[in-house]
Order: sequence, then structure tokens, then C-alpha cells
Amino acid sequence: MAREPQQARNVLFAGPVERVAATSLTELSSRLEQLAAIDPSNPASDAGTRQTLSLFGREDLIAATSAYYKPNGCAPLKTAPDVLPEIERRARQTSIVIVTESHERSEHRGFSTELATRLRPLGYNTLALEALSPSMPDTPAQYLPSFVQHPALKYFEDGDGHYLSEAGYGRLGRRAKKLGYHLLAYEFIDEHPAADATMEQRIAAREEGEARNLATYVHDHTGAKLLIHVGYAHAAEVPGADGTQWMAARLKKKTGIDPLTISQTACSGGGGAVRLSALPADVPQGTFDLVVDHPNAHFVRGRPVWRQRAGDRVVRIPQRLYPARGWCVVEARPVDEPTASVPMDRVAIRAGDDVALMLPPGRYRLRVIDVEPAPRSPA
Repeated sequence: MAREPQQARNVLFAGPVERVAATSLTELSSRLEQLAAIDPSNPASDAGTRQTLSLFGREDLIAATSAYYKPNGCAPLKTAPDVLPEIERRARQTSIVIVTESHERSEHRGFSTELATRLRPLGYNTLALEALSPSMPDTPAQYLPSFVQHPALKYFEDGDGHYLSEAGYGRLGRRAKKLGYHLLAYEFIDEHPAADATMEQRIAAREEGEARNLATYVHDHTGAKLLIHVGYAHAAEVPGADGTQWMAARLKKKTGIDPLTISQTACSGGGGAVRLSALPADVPQGTFDLVVDHPNAHFVRGRPVWRQRAGDRVVRIPQRLYPARGWCVVEARPVDEPTASVPMDRVAIRAGDDVALMLPPGRYRLRVIDVEPAPRSPA
């Protein structure tokens, strides 16, 4: 056991630091294996590592190469309404709001957390998350994910879905549960995939399956109002240049409900604060109803500054917790929660880093996960 780390103002730690091996953690195993395979000396060399690094809190390592952090020069809306009040106004005119995210940028989850808070008083009562693990209808109860078995828990568990292990996504779940949202998994499970299906056919099957699952829920729950949190293009209301019909367009046809569609991925870096922007010229008109344009991302001690604006404190990680080689992961959980919960913060660190935890005021326990480097092929 390591000694207790230095504490920040209004952030308190209880007990010694627990240290465990990555191989002992079943629910996180695949994600930790992906982290172990990333070269700490050159982590951004492969575009396939970006989502893993983001999931483990290291967006600072991918911001220079990810398209979702680069400004793309979108023009502001001429009327320039305030972002959340405008979304609220339009949300009153429908019963389905669909908002996108990039799986590489946690700030999008922070915005969706605020959006869920603003929509709840308007009667929105169901939060549908693409990332929640779906289950087959005949799945035995003991094998259902925690959010289904134990809906009263105030947190997600790592087994509830892949991207939910990222701390910002975990906080979205915490807020939604506190607000009383029903959590809905709607991802499509293809029970009989065609071995010779093309990529276009696989995409179409997924979009149709997702839309069908959501439409069934709407049909079976009269009066339900849905906030649907999706990745990238699933919120598109018109076909792309290649003719792809995305989930939102299919859901609109199936339900007759015109959703309010909001993109957080079409534009970035347009101004010094979050604003509404016009669609880029290369995106077909009508693809999204609103485009939320986040400012350029900034980092303090390896962590996104938006977390400070949301109320987090910057908490130093003592050097004695850093690994001699490879990666380790530092987690902070409220003292009354088990280690199965998605922590309030989770960050990967390397030897030589100066990285902080980002935490709201409270009392926490720390756990460090030692990640053995994956074997590497000789050059």
C-alpha cells in the first residue's frame, strides 16, 4: 500500500492508496490491454489509440492529431442565440432530442450532462445512450448489466458499456441517475450477420436496428420524452454524400416525430466560448438542426480545462505513484463506493509525466492500477 497523497482544497482522501495489477480486473481487461499496447514514448503514433487515450483521461496526448480538436472555421449563426436557452426553446416543440459526441473528446459528454439537466424540467425522462451494453430479451437476470439489475445505484459500473468507463461519461450517468432519468440501451445486436455483407450493408443494418429499437420504446411508452446521446453521424437527418441513411432519419420516419438534432462534432474552435454555428459548407443542409461549436481545448497538467470550469479541483499526483516503465492508471472514487463503480476520475500516467487528478470537492479513496507493457515486436 502506498501512502496517502497530498490533498487539494476541499478534496479529501481517506485511507491508504490501493495498488493492484491490471490482470486482476476482469471488467476493465480489454481496455487495459489496449492501453498496455500503446508505446508510452510515442502514444499518438497510431490513430487507433486516440479513443483509448481519451477513455483513460489523456486527451492532451491526442489533441494535436485528432480532427475533433482542430478548429475548422465554422461561421457563427447570424442571430447568435444563447446555446442552452435556444436548445430548451426548440426541445419544447418535440419529444426527442438527439445530441452527438466524439469518442475522443470528453467535453462533449460534459455538455450533454448540462443538457440533460436543462431538459429534465421540460419532461424529458429517458436518456438513451449508444454506449450502454444491450442485452438479448432472454438473457438470464444474473447476466444483465448493472444498470439494468440495480437501477437505484447512483453510478455506472465498468461492465455497463465500453465508453462509460471514461470519467466524463461516468459523470453523465451519475447526473442522469440523480435526476431520475430512465436509462435506455438501444444498440443493435445482429443475431445473424451475413458473412459476406459489405461495410455499407453492415452500417445500414445497424442504423435500422437502432432506429427500430428506439421506435419500439417510443411506441410502448406513451408520453416518454427522449434525450438520445450518440456518436458522430447517427444524428444526421438527411443522407450523407454516399447515400447513407443514419439512425435519426430512420427514427423520424418510423415515429413521425421530428427530432431536435444537435451536432457537437461538425464544428470546433469557432470562438472563445461555446456557441451555435452554421453547418460547414461540405455538410448537406438539414443534416442537423443545431451545431454546438466548442472553443479550442486547453489543458492544465495534462487535463482538460473544461473540467475546472465545471467545478473540479486540480489535484497533484505524487511522484511515488508513477510507474518506472509503461503505464499505470490512477482512480479516485467517493469513499462510500465499491471499486466496481466508474470512478469520479481515472487517468493514465507514465514516468516523467506531471499529470493531475480532476475532482469536485468531496472525500475519495485512491486506487492505482499497474499496467504491464505489452510485448513488442522487434523493429
